[in-house]
Amino acid sequence: MDKPAFPTADTEKMLSLPVGALSPLWLMFAGAATVGAAWYWSRTFFKPTNLEALIALPETAAETAVEAAAETVELAEVVVEATAEVVEATLEVAADVAETLVEAAPAPVAELAVAMAFEPVAPIEPDDLTRLTGVGPKLAASLAERGVTRFAQIAAWTDDDVAAFDKDMKLMGRIAREAWIAQATRLAAH
Repeated sequence: MDKPAFPTADTEKMLSLPVGALSPLWLMFAGAATVGAAWYWSRTFFKPTNLEALIALPETAAETAVEAAAETVELAEVVVEATAEVVEATLEVAADVAETLVEAAPAPVAELAVAMAFEPVAPIEPDDLTRLTGVGPKLAASLAERGVTRFAQIAAWTDDDVAAFDKDMKLMGRIAREAWIAQATRLAAH
C-alpha cells in the first residue's frame, strides 16, 4: 500500500480545528462537570429525611439541659452546706480564742482602753506651696488634691515621683526646670 502524501486534506482539517477554550473537547468536559454537580446537589438536597427525629431533637436537647441544670443545683447545694459547716466551725474556734484572750487579760478591756488613751494630736497645717517658684494657686490646689501639702513631701520625691507627677499633671518638665525639690528642701528646713 502506498503511503499518502503529507499533508493530506484530513490532516489540514484537523490542524484547523479550534484549540483552547473553543475546543469541542472543553465543551464536552464542561457538560460532564455540570451533570456531575447537578447529580451531587440533587442527591444532597432531596435525600429522604426522618422528620420525626428532627422534631424530637429540640425536646431531647431541652431535657438534657434541664438534667444538667438539676445536677448543677445539687452540686451547689452540697457546696453551700459544706461552706456553712466550715463557717460555723471557724466561728466556734474564734469564740473560743476570744474567751481565752478575755480570761487571760490582766485588766478589763474598758480599764485598758482608758490607760492607753492619748491626747488628740492637732492636725498639721499645710505649707503654702505657692512659695515655690512656678507654683500658683491652681497648681497648689492640684497638688493638694493628690495629697501633697507639705514642703517635706516634695523634698522627699524621687526621680520616679517627679516623672509620675510631671506626667500626671502635664507639667512638661517644670519640676526639674524650676528645681522644686531644692526649693522645698530649703523651705522645709525653715
